[in-house]
Amino acid sequence: MTPINDTPDPQLALLERRLRRAEAARLEAERLLEWRSRELDRSNRELRQRENELVARLDVGNRNLLEAQRLAGMATFYGIVGDSFRASPAMAALFGRPDGDVPTIGDVAAALHPLDRERIIAVQQRFFSQAPPGAEQSHECRIIRTDGAVRWLRWYARRDASADAGPGPISGTVQDITEQRRTERRARALQLISERNLARLRHTEAALAERVVELERAATALAASHTRTEAAQRAKSRFLSQMSHNIRTPMNGVLGMMTALARTTLDTSQADMLARARRAGDELRALVDNIIDIADEGIATVATGEAAASPLSTSEIRVDGRRPRILVAEDIETNQIVICSMLDTLGCDHSVVGNGALAVEAVQTESFDAVLMDIQMPVMDGTAATRAIRALPGPVARLPIIGITAQAVAAEREVLKMAGMNLCLAKPISVAMLAAALHESLPAEAMLDGPVFDSAINALPVARRPALIDQIARDLAALSAALTAATVADDPDAVRRARHSLDGIASNFGAIALMEWLGASRASPVPAADTLPRLEAIVAATIAEARTRLKHG
Repeated sequence: MTPINDTPDPQLALLERRLRRAEAARLEAERLLEWRSRELDRSNRELRQRENELVARLDVGNRNLLEAQRLAGMATFYGIVGDSFRASPAMAALFGRPDGDVPTIGDVAAALHPLDRERIIAVQQRFFSQAPPGAEQSHECRIIRTDGAVRWLRWYARRDASADAGPGPISGTVQDITEQRRTERRARALQLISERNLARLRHTEAALAERVVELERAATALAASHTRTEAAQRAKSRFLSQMSHNIRTPMNGVLGMMTALARTTLDTSQADMLARARRAGDELRALVDNIIDIADEGIATVATGEAAASPLSTSEIRVDGRRPRILVAEDIETNQIVICSMLDTLGCDHSVVGNGALAVEAVQTESFDAVLMDIQMPVMDGTAATRAIRALPGPVARLPIIGITAQAVAAEREVLKMAGMNLCLAKPISVAMLAAALHESLPAEAMLDGPVFDSAINALPVARRPALIDQIARDLAALSAALTAATVADDPDAVRRARHSLDGIASNFGAIALMEWLGASRASPVPAADTLPRLEAIVAATIAEARTRLKHG
């Protein structure tokens, strides 16, 4: 072998070049091997990471699936004929066994209900031994759980379709359907009940149809009878209306004139005879009322005002501290005298017209606080006049109108109210009836000057105000009683002292109605005895208004 150094230079150079290429190739191969190793290592790490992730996901999916099975009362199973039988953990709960104690195929057979066991075992044996690949089967049966409870299960099984030959694996689900069957039984029971009810309803409809025909025939007969009854009722009402008017109108004049006569100067014998006559008249009025009421088949509901226990009932009436002005629309002179006498007693000013047309004209040309409207008048009756006044423009259309009628029939009084009357009084009327009607219709008289009263009361702490009102009430009651006693005793000095004390309280707390009465009473050293009821009424109304203003702030 020739030494390298002895090799000719060209050959040596060639060898050196080959050596260098081999060395470079080796280095490149080493680098490539190192890179490949690193890539393989990285790929292995990524593969392991993905494997771990897939295992984790599979574990989560399995847990979710098992939880879903538990919530749905469902389990899955898998088995190979002649080999193993496996089921999901939820199978233990279905059979009432502890967690983890999944039943075997023998446990399942043992749990079958005696009434279902023979049938189900035969069905399963046929399916397991004879079912071809891809065959499916479902059935329902009862089991007796380990806790003794009887439950219904629905089984679904399918033979693996990929098996080449022989009986392949079988997989499936089992679900507790006890509540579902119970619900279905209830639904079937309700359906049966519904069908029975429907049959009864149809029978009832047929009976009702027959009854409707009968009722229609009866209704036709009733309508004819009703028409005859209405005609008779209208005739009776016309008779009662005319009879009531013919009796009550003169009776009103008689009783009214006797009332007016009682206010004149009579000797003892005359007064006694008049009292007897008035009592007889009142008895006759009550008798007439009862006769009309019975004939009208009901009790008349007119505003009587006879319960005149209140001091305001027959005392003088005031509107904003003045005498109210009343228009009297009445065509019979006797009744005009009677009503005007009553209005005088109640402290009212009045004007008289003789028919409804004049009443409509009067309310447009003069100022009135109320109208006393008779019903049967010439030219224009009270009903037409009331409608005409209500149709006028402005505040006059709201003027209080009190009807005075001899009609005691309830239906006719309703017609009068529908025409626009505020109240309806049946003749014969009394002072108490008229007073009650006017008090109800006219605006209430103000007892207190609001700002003065509020200023005096609001100066005290809230907690002390009720006690002050109570004290004012006691003082007014005591002083008015003292003034009444002094008036009866005709004691001017006692009257002056009581007046002075009442005047002080009235001025301090804005009791304007009381101050007006006290001012009017100073016309004489001792007030007139017939003004004392007015004093009593003012005191009571003042106390009531004070309590109301305090309550509502």
